Amino acid sequence: MDNTTLENSIREEAARAIAAIREKEALEIRQMDEAYSAEMEYFRKQVEAETEIRIRQEISKLENRALLERRKTKIQSTEQFIQRTVDQAMKNIRENPGYMPFLLKAIGDSVKMTDADADVKLSKEDIHLGKDILAVLASMDIQKNIAISEDPNIHWGGCLVWDKGKGRIFNNTLERIYFRKSLLIRQKAMNLLMKNARGDK
Repeated sequence: MDNTTLENSIREEAARAIAAIREKEALEIRQMDEAYSAEMEYFRKQVEAETEIRIRQEISKLENRALLERRKTKIQSTEQFIQRTVDQAMKNIRENPGYMPFLLKAIGDSVKMTDADADVKLSKEDIHLGKDILAVLASMDIQKNIAISEDPNIHWGGCLVWDKGKGRIFNNTLERIYFRKSLLIRQKAMNLLMKNARGDK
């Protein structure tokens, strides 16, 4: 075998070895790319699944919050409606024919229980009744000095009587009467509203 044939043989063998190495490298690179792609795809799907779960959780939270807000708004609206209705009803009590006898009796009974002079506090709407009240108290033979003045804290009506001797206060305001019955009144109002909403008769 001459040198040329040997050199050619070595070159061919080297070329085959280099080609085999390159093919092996290409295969390894392809396998690494596939593994990397599979890993990336797995990671993408995992992130997508986690994101979807989080989105569902957040949507659920928002729905729950919206439901609570709707309920809260409905309750507040109902409360405001009841308060307006009660306020109007209590203010209208003053127009009832029984209001004046109630007021005079409440003042008379309270003044009788005082040990000394008394201050009678009335709402702005009732202060004009001062002379009538003093006349009724005089007819009851009450020998005490009675001062009548307006109290801006009395909105609906009734009276406060302050016993100057013992410092006692007799509270016969409509606000106080309502306060004692407010829970029952509110329960009845809510029952009526619920029956109306359901269409009950």
